[in-house]
Amino acid sequence: MRFLISLVFALATGTAALAQEQPIVRATISPETVNVGESAELTVTVLVPTWFTRPSTYPSFELANAITRLPADSSYNIRERIGNESWSGIVRTYEIYPLLGATYRLSGQSIEVTYANPGGDPRTAAVKIPEVAIRGRVPAGAESLDPYIAGRGLSLRLDVEGDLDSLEAGDAVVLEYVAELDGLPVIFIPPLAPNLEFEGASVYADVPDVEDGKPARRSEKLTLVFDAGGEFRVPDFDLSYWNTDAGAIETIAVPGFAILVDGPVATIAANEQATESRWRMQTAVFAAIAALVYFLLKVWPIAASHYREAAVRRRQSEPFAFKALQSALRSGDTRSAYHALLLWLERLEPGLDARQFARQYGDESLAAGVCALSASLYASDAQPCDSRQLGASIQIARARYNSEPQTGAGHALPPLNP
Repeated sequence: MRFLISLVFALATGTAALAQEQPIVRATISPETVNVGESAELTVTVLVPTWFTRPSTYPSFELANAITRLPADSSYNIRERIGNESWSGIVRTYEIYPLLGATYRLSGQSIEVTYANPGGDPRTAAVKIPEVAIRGRVPAGAESLDPYIAGRGLSLRLDVEGDLDSLEAGDAVVLEYVAELDGLPVIFIPPLAPNLEFEGASVYADVPDVEDGKPARRSEKLTLVFDAGGEFRVPDFDLSYWNTDAGAIETIAVPGFAILVDGPVATIAANEQATESRWRMQTAVFAAIAALVYFLLKVWPIAASHYREAAVRRRQSEPFAFKALQSALRSGDTRSAYHALLLWLERLEPGLDARQFARQYGDESLAAGVCALSASLYASDAQPCDSRQLGASIQIARARYNSEPQTGAGHALPPLNP
């Protein structure tokens, strides 16, 4: 009897101690010094003594004069032994690109973590992220670059739309300047098109087309409308950049060319008319820029805030959690599927127990699948869980649940904790 009492007391004490353990957050950055234009990897690890009941809320890790990106598939789950216990964890990796030669510090930020508390409600804690620093430097030999461009490779080209062999006054030609930078975001590519001014031709610039990818791409179009005849010279253009593979400055050049247009040469009246046309165009451009500035200062922050709020609501919704559950079941990762099941049930109805859900809205197949999923995590000799069959059974039960009127407070059992 004494032995049983001691065992019960030890288990209760261990459970309480486990619930009182605070989550652990680690942050590392590698390398700590990088060339401007190259990336450092920020790795953030979050560990909890039980399991996560909802996704953690991370800060943006944005820095002035630097670019922070979250690559695709940058997060994954881990298990780590802390003391005598096995903790659940999530590792997330960011890419940080310094834009200036300076020291950048990430400090004073925290992550909001929600995790299971066996025998009680889930716990939520704001855990401080350890301070990390990164130093950006301009490579020796690249100090003369203005603007500073870096990458594994850079290509330039000038495309022409229009028949250059038979142009007359009134015709138009489109010049497209294209740059592709391998290895870095498109923000590193500066403006490309020159400021062209011709007597006898009007020049109209389109909004630049930029696209991040492999490689990053920037395209700028100029439309030349010829008001008179003559010869119009498109100048050469070039860009110098720091080749991160070669460790040296390289220059890429595109030759210019002449455009011959049949027709009378521009007269003084035509020049005055072109000047007036340019003045009107400049006035319209100024008005458009003023409207854009007003939009960016007044409307954009509100729209962006609404978008972020909508994204948060979507990630916390039941359909989002159900989609994550089905994806985890298809992957065959029973541990992720088990945690996704608990999170989805919480989204479906707070306090809803998996076994009760299976009994009330499913069938024997669903109940057996839930038990098999749980046993596969905690019993070494358990029968393997048929994840695909379980996913189909849960989908049918969910449809049955949604077809019935809900009271909103009908389930008070604690989360599944075998």
